Amino acid sequence: MANVRIENVEDHFQKMMKNKEFRRLYEIECAKVALAQKIAEMREDQHLNQKELAARLGVTQQFISQIETGEGRNLTLATIIRIAQSLGHRVRISFPKSTGRGAYLEVA
Repeated sequence: MANVRIENVEDHFQKMMKNKEFRRLYEIECAKVALAQKIAEMREDQHLNQKELAARLGVTQQFISQIETGEGRNLTLATIIRIAQSLGHRVRISFPKSTGRGAYLEVA
């Protein structure tokens, strides 16, 4: 039987974060998830479903779903701005000094 080593999740995560490629990909995914959550939150605040937001933007409901699940592959800044404006918001991009963990993205 193979030896099984139990490791604390946080310890394992910290080890993985030392790998530059893992850290880069992790930060990208964090930014995508934060953006997806914010768009869904703004849409829900306007009492819109995905189909209604899609109609405002002239896109499909599936496109909105892909964005809100973080699966949108080619989401451009122009599209992010259009979404924000259609929901009564604006986009603010900031580059704060790194704290060593995670990316930062703000949609105001």
